[in-house]
Amino acid sequence: MREYIARRIIYSLFTLFAVATILFVMFRMMPGDPTAQVISPALDEASQRRLKAAFGLDQPMWVQYFIYLKNLITLDWGRSFTSSERVFDILMYRLWNTLLLMVAGMFLTLAVGVNLGMIMGWKRGGKLDVGSTVTAMVFQSAPPFITGILLLIVLSYRLDLLPTGGMSSPGVRVTGVIGFIFTQDFLHHLVLPTITVTAYYLATPMLIMRDSMLEVLGSDFIEFAKAKGLAPRVVMVRHAARNALLAVVTVSSILLGFAIGGQVIVETVFSWPGMGLMMVESASSHDYPVAQASFMLLAAIVIISNLLADISYCYLDPRIKIGAQGT
Repeated sequence: MREYIARRIIYSLFTLFAVATILFVMFRMMPGDPTAQVISPALDEASQRRLKAAFGLDQPMWVQYFIYLKNLITLDWGRSFTSSERVFDILMYRLWNTLLLMVAGMFLTLAVGVNLGMIMGWKRGGKLDVGSTVTAMVFQSAPPFITGILLLIVLSYRLDLLPTGGMSSPGVRVTGVIGFIFTQDFLHHLVLPTITVTAYYLATPMLIMRDSMLEVLGSDFIEFAKAKGLAPRVVMVRHAARNALLAVVTVSSILLGFAIGGQVIVETVFSWPGMGLMMVESASSHDYPVAQASFMLLAAIVIISNLLADISYCYLDPRIKIGAQGT
């Protein structure tokens, strides 16, 4: 098992290195001059040279590449070309905002999806199975901004039950991250974007769990468990659902990456000051330090999530431990 985990960690590190290299090359192949965001043509040549040196733009490309790798490892991601703020500070503020929304949405998505899929597979063809499948597919086919706008119209503008956007109401004082996220005001602002994220991504874990349950329920060990006289709930949860969870664990790590990348739509609809919109703006404005660090951070989260999913297999499926040396 240790060899299996060590091999997965090495693969993840190589993947991070490859992603970092691709990002470095990709942003420098994009059309447009990044120095135009930093250096005004009205400045004299000496001032332009000093600014280029300050941002490292006077070095050859290969030198910039090694400086870029060193800065990634040391978390010294430089300063934004557009605002001159430290990239690390910009990303940490935006990242926490995005993670708060994403974690709430993904937790609700997986909790509802796994439990619904388990029951749907156990009671195949029933009203819950048909109704949940149709409802989830309708929400998945609707773009998140449509669902979000409809929720705003009904629950905010018509019924005035929930806020229209943002993370907090004007005038609310923040006394710390932990204290802030448990305030009633923040939770009210979190409801609508969380429901929007859940409605869009719910179909994936729910239907995968349902299909996995149907496959597992046809196995011999399920028939043996029933023959032993175990209660239906025990057979469903401890035997069938545990084995069916493997497929959900696989897709959840991938779903997490899509959720982070797709946050820009939800954040825009609900004026949520997160990382998604910043990634698009920094890429379009050729703000290399912010864009590179943003996409790298996203890639790191996805890769680490896949690593954790691989490791969790060892506990969910004992067969992986047996075949670890050959994996």
